[in-house]
Amino acid sequence: MTKEIINKNYNLLVVDDELEVTKALARQFRKKYNIFTATNAMQAIDVMESQHIQVVLSDQRMPGLTGIDFFSKIKDKYPDALKLIITGYSDIEAVIGAINEGQVFRYITKPWNPVELESTIKEAFEKYELITKNRKLMLTLREANQSLEEKIRLRTKELERSNIKLRELNTEKNKYIGIVAHDLRNPIGTAQSFANLLLDEWENNSANDKIEYLKIINERCEFALDLIVDFLDASKIEAGIFEITPKIQNYIQFVNQDMNYIRMLAENKKIKIKVKTKLSELMVNFDKNKMEQVLINLLSNAIKYSFPNKNITIEILVVNNHVVTNIIDEGQGIHPDEIHNIFNPYRVTSVKSTANEKSTGLGLAIVKKIIDAHSGTVSVKSKIGEGSVFSFTLPL
Repeated sequence: MTKEIINKNYNLLVVDDELEVTKALARQFRKKYNIFTATNAMQAIDVMESQHIQVVLSDQRMPGLTGIDFFSKIKDKYPDALKLIITGYSDIEAVIGAINEGQVFRYITKPWNPVELESTIKEAFEKYELITKNRKLMLTLREANQSLEEKIRLRTKELERSNIKLRELNTEKNKYIGIVAHDLRNPIGTAQSFANLLLDEWENNSANDKIEYLKIINERCEFALDLIVDFLDASKIEAGIFEITPKIQNYIQFVNQDMNYIRMLAENKKIKIKVKTKLSELMVNFDKNKMEQVLINLLSNAIKYSFPNKNITIEILVVNNHVVTNIIDEGQGIHPDEIHNIFNPYRVTSVKSTANEKSTGLGLAIVKKIIDAHSGTVSVKSKIGEGSVFSFTLPL
């Protein structure tokens, strides 16, 4: 077995048991291709295992395996290698059968025409290039198709998730509109009824009755206004346009000043509110108006769900570089199964207000959004029959 190497891209294997034939063929093609030679099928198989052979030119009649038998043996392992066979007229029928079965690309009869042989080998290498390029193209197309299918699959999942989210948002929107419509109808309807009563029976109503009716109208209008404010705040938050304008200020002073309004609500139920802290000054970066919403929402809830003559404590302390505010009430407490949803929008617990006060189901959700915007946290601990502790933190 010999090898004549030249720096070419194509490798041609010549298999013939006559050494002079392999030498002659090697001389003819060595200027165009890398030439490998073998004198029998087993040597040829060894060459193919060690070299990347594109075209094999083999004699049909060889000791051991014939050319067709040799091609049959290597067809599965080297399916792309183009196989040419040199044969006499007596073997033509067998060779044509091998061609029909796809084992042989072309055959050359003895004695061969050198020009015809050169043309046939050139055609074989061109065919090999076409096959390999086509295979690479198919592989590229398959990979591109798989990539496209994966992208489509991912986009489909994203669309499915988006559709689910849209349906959820639509459901929440409809629920929200229903809540707002229902809750607005109630106070507005009540206010209208008492206004009509005043208009229709103005002369027949005493001064005390008129004042009482006006108080009811005023209270119902205030509730409707609070509901609208909550609605607008929640809508801004959902639309992603919720903003805060923090400013460094004395948090202790802010809490004490904010108590003046909320104490008036508490006095109606004879509930006492006190601030408990060892600090006289604590500089914190926060949005005063938004934090006022937080305190009013939390304290209003504490008053709403507490019975008369109870106490509410606002405890302020510093823990791990955060100011912690605890709103501690002696109310009815919240059922453990309802606590995990309490800061979600439109969630109303089974706990009933003690003086028929109304709830929009939005206050605590707004509280959480405001505290989140301040990079703080909010939580709740509660025990049925003993009360609740709503806590929120702000970084110092």
